[in-house]
Amino acid sequence: MLEILVLKWSLDSSVPKNYMHCRTLCKQVGNSVSKLRRNWLEGRHSKNEFTDFSQPEIESIFWIRGSLNFEMNKSWIGRGQRDGSIRFWNRWTLETSAIFQPLLLTNRLLGCNTVRCLQFNDDIVVASYFGGSICIWNVHTTELLQVLDEMDVANYESHYIPVNGLSLGGSPGNYWLLSCLSSPTEQDFVTLRLIKSPSEEIPIVHRIVLDQKLRVLQLLVNDTHVMLLISDTETKRDQIQIRSTASMEILKTIQIPYSEMGVFDYRKGLLLVGSRYEIQLWDTETAICIRSVRSSSSIVFVKIISDRYWVSCNTSGKVEVWDLKCALNPAHTRSVLLHQLDATNLHCPLLYPVVRADEYQIALIPCRAKDYSELHIIDFLQLDEKAPIDRPID
Repeated sequence: MLEILVLKWSLDSSVPKNYMHCRTLCKQVGNSVSKLRRNWLEGRHSKNEFTDFSQPEIESIFWIRGSLNFEMNKSWIGRGQRDGSIRFWNRWTLETSAIFQPLLLTNRLLGCNTVRCLQFNDDIVVASYFGGSICIWNVHTTELLQVLDEMDVANYESHYIPVNGLSLGGSPGNYWLLSCLSSPTEQDFVTLRLIKSPSEEIPIVHRIVLDQKLRVLQLLVNDTHVMLLISDTETKRDQIQIRSTASMEILKTIQIPYSEMGVFDYRKGLLLVGSRYEIQLWDTETAICIRSVRSSSSIVFVKIISDRYWVSCNTSGKVEVWDLKCALNPAHTRSVLLHQLDATNLHCPLLYPVVRADEYQIALIPCRAKDYSELHIIDFLQLDEKAPIDRPID
């Protein structure tokens, strides 16, 4: 947290970097920590719109489904473009920071050279494309380092195989890249690679082929675990498979409610799962559901923000803030819902919004049929004078 707050206030300040500046900076950071906690608890926030996040219209359904996705970290907001490039904005100034150009295979059909998934960290940017390519760039120089062809991995010739899942985890010198390839034979291929040096050959550590009836809806990798949200198309049941990163061996399987577009998040042994009208909080060590709460419509996003809160968003764009500490307390029987927030000033329901969130902001693309381009930001750090206060839910 402190690293991001120092970065934020350093960008906002034009004062020369001397002793008095550092003293002022430390005071601002300390005040920001207290303000953040108070704002989350009281529901205080400001709303901003970033209109330059827009993209030209295109008829290809591949582009519409793929490029609505975006990612953000402590420094940047990144999004795939119509031409297959990746554009970065400075998260705090919203100025264009960098553009990463791809080198894609040319023998793909129209619409297949558009971004499907995007991941990045402090060192590399990784993007997958509907045509089966995965591109890796140096985040500082924007140099294209690698182009991986997942079509060769699966040994298929079809143009319709999309890389429909991507996760980047680990630490410098040992980054794990997890990808999922959907095939026309309805088999999903899950591939795990180890990136020691992104400019050198990237070996495949593990590859598994799932049963024909199983679909990977979401995936995640870190230094110790691989997590797969898998849907059984025959039995209409979903499960979370927790596997070992080292061996890919299944360690635990958690059965969860069925959903055609399930989502999950993991933090410090806690697994948060969103499905149709329900959110479940699991202890991964015991495989016990700690808390289950209902929602008014299907869940499209969940995120454990900190040790205190989690955030969810449903298909209509309603953002809800939940009390994690109370949810972990078995003696707490009252509702753990703290606030319901309107993410935008739009006076109409949203349609399957795309959401990203952390301790400072919640960012959202409304995804309405004719206007899905603007980025809407709920800011808990920097409030204007008329910042709304959402009263806690009783």
